[in-house]
Amino acid sequence: MNLTELKLKSVGELLEIANEMNLEGVARARKQDIIFALLKAHAR
Repeated sequence: MNLTELKLKSVGELLEIANEMNLEGVARARKQDIIFALLKAHAR
């Protein structure tokens, strides 16, 4: 998972990934905020 891959995905795809990673509070976030949350969670 890297920034370039995530930027190419739709918001729907990003939300699916976020749900799989059990991230909360991203449903109404902007695309860039979802990407940041995914990368932050992946780094942990």
